Amino acid sequence: MARRKSKPLPVPKQIHAKFDLAQTTSENKRHWANADSLSARAAASYSVRRIIRLRSRYEAENNSWYAGILRTAVNHIVGNGPRLQMLTEDVEANRRIEKAFRRWASKIDLADMLRTIVEAYWRDGEVFVMRADKPQNFPMTLDLRTLEADQISNPWQASVYSDPFTDDGIQFDKSLNEIQIYVYNQHPGSNVPISTLDGAWYSSREVLHLFRADRPGQTRGIPRATPALQTLPIMRRQELATLYSAETAANFAMYLKSNSPALDPTASPADFAEIEIARNMLTTLPAGWEIGQVEPKQPGPLYEMFQRQALQSFSRCTNMPYTLAAGTGKDANFSSFKGDMKNVWEPEVKCEQSRVEFSIIEPVFQWFLESAIYTPGLLDGLPQFGECDHKWHWPPLPELDALDAANAASVRLSTGQSTPTEEHARRGQDWDTESVRAAGDFGVPVEVYKRAVFAKTFDSTASAPTATSVTTDTTAIADTAMNGAQVTSIVEIIGQVAAGVIPVATANALIRSAFPGISPLNVDAMLAPFAAVVAQVGAVGGPPMPQGEYTTIGQRAFSNNQKRIMKSLEQFAAGEISQVMAEQTLASIGLTPDRIAALIVDALDGGVRDQTISEVAV
Repeated sequence: MARRKSKPLPVPKQIHAKFDLAQTTSENKRHWANADSLSARAAASYSVRRIIRLRSRYEAENNSWYAGILRTAVNHIVGNGPRLQMLTEDVEANRRIEKAFRRWASKIDLADMLRTIVEAYWRDGEVFVMRADKPQNFPMTLDLRTLEADQISNPWQASVYSDPFTDDGIQFDKSLNEIQIYVYNQHPGSNVPISTLDGAWYSSREVLHLFRADRPGQTRGIPRATPALQTLPIMRRQELATLYSAETAANFAMYLKSNSPALDPTASPADFAEIEIARNMLTTLPAGWEIGQVEPKQPGPLYEMFQRQALQSFSRCTNMPYTLAAGTGKDANFSSFKGDMKNVWEPEVKCEQSRVEFSIIEPVFQWFLESAIYTPGLLDGLPQFGECDHKWHWPPLPELDALDAANAASVRLSTGQSTPTEEHARRGQDWDTESVRAAGDFGVPVEVYKRAVFAKTFDSTASAPTATSVTTDTTAIADTAMNGAQVTSIVEIIGQVAAGVIPVATANALIRSAFPGISPLNVDAMLAPFAAVVAQVGAVGGPPMPQGEYTTIGQRAFSNNQKRIMKSLEQFAAGEISQVMAEQTLASIGLTPDRIAALIVDALDGGVRDQTISEVAV
């Protein structure tokens, strides 16, 4: 009987590509063995998400690094919770709604609830919020109920497992928009003596879902630290290994060893025998034996380096800078830390706040407005819910350099790049509220306080425009407002008036002619405190300065010149020097020719008196 020929085995086709990564070799095939082409929903299946979620919770409860990172992220993202600012045309209605929302948020402790929501979202990958009711808070009975991901799953119905538009308790339309969510009445891990798999379908308007989709088509979330979660057990294992090694070395206080070739340690019947040692004991050893001690080598220099590198690897997938994740800045300088916070962590915080605002805060505010219908007068003056313009202000990140931040805010305000409302919003405050409070602290009306802030902001003594002074002039403020050099010039003029160098009237005319944009009333107000200043001698409009060669020198130089003049004239009168020498000496002192001639005549007449010299010198 003829034997059939076996078919040759198919030869794998060689991929022809210029990308080295597309090549499978004996060196890299094991590394890429688990790479697959599963969809986002298939890759993050129920069983996969459950295992990752349980391990993430375990590490968060047993690893201080992970717990600290979660707490820091929550404090920075949520803080004290967002503040509502209504922006409708009815100012009174805006204040009423803001006050009512603030009171309701305080009653249910919305800020703490948001912190729990965000921590669960980072740790478990997703979290759910359900609308609830709290009758004791009548008339605003709205309440919130937070649900872990375990409580949202498929009911025990065979049909849902083959439905392509159902993923673990969430039904979608063809565009993957959530329609219904199945909520268990009890947590599946609860120890209640009733069935924990009973539940019901709820509309997606009643149950909110917060998660981050890393891939298109992803419908359920996975923990934020999934890529590096396996790093945490390694860190703890190294920490325990280092501890055990140090403990082992410390447990052996001393040991005996033989240094004699005549002794055979293996023949000793007391191998590994334990001997108690008394404190401050002095003893002798048998011949051929000596005492040794184990040298502890843990923790070694590589321990801290490994822990730091591992923590850097773990915190990178959270976009949290290592300095912030470690809770210490001893390994970084201040400038680098500021750059990491500004360029890495701040954008991450803002993105997370935007995600929480869209998925949780906005729907909750819609629930609040729907519940406010039953509170008489609360919604008076507001447009339809969809047209209620508003904004959320989140708490800012901690200021690393308060002076630098204040200077930056001042520059933005003075150059028109920002407004007081925007600057206060950066700090989580409201400009209108803070201005009223500040005006009350200073005991002045709000309008006066705002004018003072305006003058300080634009470095001008001019009053801020009022409602009655607004005109239709199209001249830009930047074209009429004084710059720093102009203000400095005015200050110098006022300083000369205060010193008595320039009269008030002259300074008034000078400022009006040089700065026509300043009103005469403001010029008079600036110079009014100096009306009683008397002009100095020699100043413009003041008494004339005395004339003479020595009017600009000090008293000591003046006295020395007197002595020189006296000595020269006495020498000339006594015949010790000639007339030419006397004239040259007096000229070198600085006297004019006519005064030199008068002094020479007096000397020839029989001497010179001190009074004569003084008169001529003056």
